[in-house]
Amino acid sequence: MHYDRRRFLRNTISAALGGASVYSMLGQLQLAQAATSSYTFSDYRALVCVFLYGGNDAFNNIAPIDAAHYAQYKAVRPSIALAQNQLIKLNAPASGAGSPGDGGTYGMHPGMPELATLFNQSQSPLAIVANVGSLVGPTSKQGYASNSAALPPQLFSHADQEAYWQSCPPSNTPVTGWGGRICDLLAAANPSGIPILTSLTGEDVFLRGQNVNGYIMNADSAPVLDFPWDEGNKIGTAFSALHASGTQANALERTYAATMNHARATADLINKGLGATGIPDFAAYFPNPSGYDLDTQLKTVAKLIWAVCNNVTGFANTRRQVFFVSVGGFDTHSDETTQLATVLPLLSKSLSGFYRALQSVGLQNKATLFTASDFGRTLSANANGTDHGWGGHHYVLGGAVAGGKFYGDNRNGSGTAAMPSLALSDNNADDAGYGQIIPTTSIDQYSATLANWFGLSSSDIALLHPNLSNFSTRNLGFV
Repeated sequence: MHYDRRRFLRNTISAALGGASVYSMLGQLQLAQAATSSYTFSDYRALVCVFLYGGNDAFNNIAPIDAAHYAQYKAVRPSIALAQNQLIKLNAPASGAGSPGDGGTYGMHPGMPELATLFNQSQSPLAIVANVGSLVGPTSKQGYASNSAALPPQLFSHADQEAYWQSCPPSNTPVTGWGGRICDLLAAANPSGIPILTSLTGEDVFLRGQNVNGYIMNADSAPVLDFPWDEGNKIGTAFSALHASGTQANALERTYAATMNHARATADLINKGLGATGIPDFAAYFPNPSGYDLDTQLKTVAKLIWAVCNNVTGFANTRRQVFFVSVGGFDTHSDETTQLATVLPLLSKSLSGFYRALQSVGLQNKATLFTASDFGRTLSANANGTDHGWGGHHYVLGGAVAGGKFYGDNRNGSGTAAMPSLALSDNNADDAGYGQIIPTTSIDQYSATLANWFGLSSSDIALLHPNLSNFSTRNLGFV
């Protein structure tokens, strides 16, 4: 029987990385240690990060409907502005808390009716957090132009800003991700063998903790070793013997063997959980075309949450989990209108499908999903597309979310949302230049609000995000 040697090596590496972050366990030549902070919880909660790779154009996700603001929007991006009469009106408060903060009325892209419905329904589970981005501290146009404001490194660079969004570091050198740091602090709360931090989309900065393993699995299952067939399974037996406890000659070999054994045991546990008797299929809640990977990832996350909450063997007593999923297609330098008309309907169905799937089994309050992206796009248009921007709007979805409202920080400490000005660059105090909108809400504030719901203490949130002390509003209140 023909066997693909490269596939075997790739699966072996994948299985090993399933059990450890290369930045933690193997880098320290030791097994992951327990978190230094001690938490106990009686309930279950999950955070689900949906990363939109490429830089989502928030200004064509959510655009103004009222005449005055729409005129500004149309003037600044004439070639790609959404039609005013096609926007789906969002019924946020007109003024005060929960309003856009600029007196305007906003609508959602016409390809996103599922999310718009969730935002507009009674007891809404969907919130919009306005103008979020990478910041060290509050930044004005004057401070940016004069170089007097402390800034994140390499603004407007895909790779650097992806890393900054996922790490939100206490210095300008991303080493760990804030998903990893949250799990470092809460790991002791999970007595079960199920990973506290799981990626269904590969390794990235968000997963890097100092002590916690970022478990990496496939979109629909945990990776397992696929040995070539041989009579008597001699290869599999030899492989297991190489990894038997106490048979390795040095620390590196022992660490790798322990990591591999842990990964194989974890994969077996997860795959049995995903195939547990009575586990819902959830397929009806994800109507996108077959092969849309975000659907697969979120459907698997929903199943894993169900397995925990229904005490499937090996899953019981899990109290906290963080999941990382992703989708691409948001780098819209050209042909943006067509590109967003493709990716946004898929995204809307997938995010709403995840919420509806959990709602169908009474678990919608257990998980809070939130979006992140490299950066926002420029407010100004580049022919028929947009360039690399800075601030952008994001979605937070879950039964615990105080939805139907806009949230953010308008720099005056009130904690109310403030949609950025849509005026042309020369007359726009929010525009750093070239349509790159300066964020009014930091990733630190966004993450800290999620961490508070997740159960972290104020002191540990300060450890998670030391730069949070630079902002007067530390909890945005959306969950």
